[in-house]
Amino acid sequence: MTQGITLFVDDQDPQVQYLCPSIHQHVAGSYYNNTWTTVRNDSCSEGWFQYTFYGTGVHVSTTVAASGASYSVKIDDGEFVSHSGTGAYDSPILSDGKHTITYATGTSLSPPAFDYLAVTAGGSTLLDGRTLAMDDADSSIVYSGSWLNTPVVPTGFDSSISLYRDTVHWTSTVGNSLQLQFEGSSISVLGIATNISSGGNITATYTLDGVTKAQDLPRGTLDTVPMVNLFHADVPPGIHTLIMNITDIQAPAALGIDLITYNATFNSIASVPANASPSFATHNGNSFNVGAKVGIVIGTLVGVVVLASLAYVFGRRYLFRRNSKFPLSDTLESSTKKSPQPYSTW
Repeated sequence: MTQGITLFVDDQDPQVQYLCPSIHQHVAGSYYNNTWTTVRNDSCSEGWFQYTFYGTGVHVSTTVAASGASYSVKIDDGEFVSHSGTGAYDSPILSDGKHTITYATGTSLSPPAFDYLAVTAGGSTLLDGRTLAMDDADSSIVYSGSWLNTPVVPTGFDSSISLYRDTVHWTSTVGNSLQLQFEGSSISVLGIATNISSGGNITATYTLDGVTKAQDLPRGTLDTVPMVNLFHADVPPGIHTLIMNITDIQAPAALGIDLITYNATFNSIASVPANASPSFATHNGNSFNVGAKVGIVIGTLVGVVVLASLAYVFGRRYLFRRNSKFPLSDTLESSTKKSPQPYSTW
């Protein structure tokens, strides 16, 4: 189903304010934008980081190596609320407007790794130029072929691995494809590959506004490591169409689509263009544009009206010919002659 618009904020976004000594790391995979942040010492129990946003909710993606860690979170001027688990946090539904989240560390056998924030946009959220995230399960992404949906996973995949919204679309079949329309200035497809040690390539073509590019898995991709940037492109601001098609893959190897991100070029939810969502449907393996379908319907209706008009005109002429002593040709000829007009005088 459509899950609304979500603002994606990296841990190293300049608007994230760190309140205690922290370490910012760049890594090769497994984290969004290949970055994560952790604490430098145990002085972050009163507040580790803070972020102010406009929207109706927020998700914090923070993990620890060992489950059962304690941490606390507060929204706006409320009290800190204690939590325990893997470090992740989901706020309750908030009133649309300005909010501030403050995250504090607690006891843990290992330091936490903060990856990203996901803000649920509301009418007050400014979106132009910001990165938006679309989960693989969002209905705006249209799949063709034999994709597997979570909780069904390929053999050998560790289902405990953290995925965005805990969902993924898997494929091991050549010819499977997806299509998405979006309004923005860039797009990235993020996913995960498993059983790639079995050999063979995983290759796909990415067709963006009619221009096709073939691409293998990025060099150094590790097995079952999420947040692999499978494809990225910068485009002029506007509405674009992306089609991804699997061209080379062999089971048990599998490729999973986790999420798609893009930089928005519209201001707010109220200004989301209607034609920036998929405008096609699948029929017998072929895609048809809704505009084309509407054109066909309108054309058919116009044709019916024209035929009905012609039948009416010629029917009246036929009846007139039967009831007149003049042939039809004479009648038409006489009807086209003009009465003599007097010369004009000045």
